[in-house]
Amino acid sequence: MYSPMNSQDNVDPRHRVRLGDESELMAAVPAMLGFHPHRSMVLIAFQAGGSGVGPTMRHDLVLAGDHVDRRAGRHTRATPEMLDVIDHLAGYCALENIPAVMAVFVDDRLDRTVRTPHLLDVEALVLELDTTLASFGVQLSAALAASEIADSACWWSLRGPQRHGSMSDPSASPMTVARVLDGYPVRRSRRELAETVAPGPAETVRAVAAEMSRQRRDGGRSHADELTSVLSYVARGPYDTELDPTDVARIGIAIGHIQVRDALLALTLGDDAGSVEEFWTALSRVLPRCERAIAATLLAFSAYVRGDGPMARIAIDAALDADDTYSLARLLDRSLSAGAGPELVREVAETGFACARACGVRLPGDPFGRR
Repeated sequence: MYSPMNSQDNVDPRHRVRLGDESELMAAVPAMLGFHPHRSMVLIAFQAGGSGVGPTMRHDLVLAGDHVDRRAGRHTRATPEMLDVIDHLAGYCALENIPAVMAVFVDDRLDRTVRTPHLLDVEALVLELDTTLASFGVQLSAALAASEIADSACWWSLRGPQRHGSMSDPSASPMTVARVLDGYPVRRSRRELAETVAPGPAETVRAVAAEMSRQRRDGGRSHADELTSVLSYVARGPYDTELDPTDVARIGIAIGHIQVRDALLALTLGDDAGSVEEFWTALSRVLPRCERAIAATLLAFSAYVRGDGPMARIAIDAALDADDTYSLARLLDRSLSAGAGPELVREVAETGFACARACGVRLPGDPFGRR
C-alpha cells in the first residue's frame, strides 16, 4: 500500500533535517511515515531548490527473489506489481510538480556485502525508477538501502558513487522529536499502527450494541442535542480510560446522522485536533460495525487533513473492513489513492461549520456562527 502524503505541514521548520546528510535523513524516515518501515520502498520528495522535504510515499516491497517473473517484460527482475507502483508514483510526482525524489529501500533480506537475488531485485527497481521518473521530468537524486532503520544501522547507496555509513538514532531525530511533541508517536511497525484501531473486546462491542438498541427504543433527540452531546464528550480528553457503554452508544447514534457527522468534520481544523483524533481512535474500537465505520472514517479524515497519509490509509481500511459500502470512506479511499493533497480535504472540513449552524450549534473556530 502506498500513501503519497506525510505530516510535514505540522513539522516546525527548526526541526527540518539536512537533506545533504544521508544518516540523518534515513533516521527521519520513521517520523515521516509514523512507523518504522519493513520490507518497504519509500520515496522522499524534495521541494523546489532542495530546501526541504515534501511528500513521502511508501509501498510494500514485492521482490522476485529466486522466482523472477519474465512476464514483467523487458527482461527485468522487477515484479509486475512494482512496475505498476513505479508508474503510478512517477505520475503523482509529475502531477504535484515534484522536481526530485530520493528512494529508500528497507528490507531485512538485504545485505551490503552479499549480492543476493533480493539485492539484485532492488537494483533492478532503481533502474526502473530512474527511467520512469525521468520520463515524467522527475530526477532520482539518490537511492539508498538498509536492512532496518535503527541506531547505528548500516545504509549504503545503490547508484552513483559507492557510499555507506551508519544511521543516527531515529528516536533522537529532530523530526521524531517534533512529531512526538505534536502528540503523534512513531510506531515500531505498520502493524502496530493498525492495532491502534483494531476492534476491541467483543463483549464490550456487544454491550454497546445492546445499549444503542435500548436508546433507540426510547426515542430520538434533536440534531442540536446530539451534536452538543458529542462535543461534550470530545472535551473530556485525554481518553486514557474506557468510555461507559451508555456514553459510547449515545455517541454512536449521534454520528449516525449525516448532519451531525458532517458538522464534526470541522473539528479537524481546531487547535484540539490531536485530542479529537484520539477520541475517534478510542470510539472506533468499541462501536458496532456500522458505527465503527463512521468513527474510523472520521479518524481517517482527521489524519488526512493533517497530512498523515499512513494513518489515514489504515483508518480508511478499517472503515471499509467494517462497511465496504460506506460512501465517505470510499470517497477518502479514492482521494488518497489518487494522491489528492490535504488542502482539498480541508475545504470539505470547512463546510462542517455550516452543518453545525444548520443543527443550531456554533463550533469553536467558526467566525460566522451565532449562539
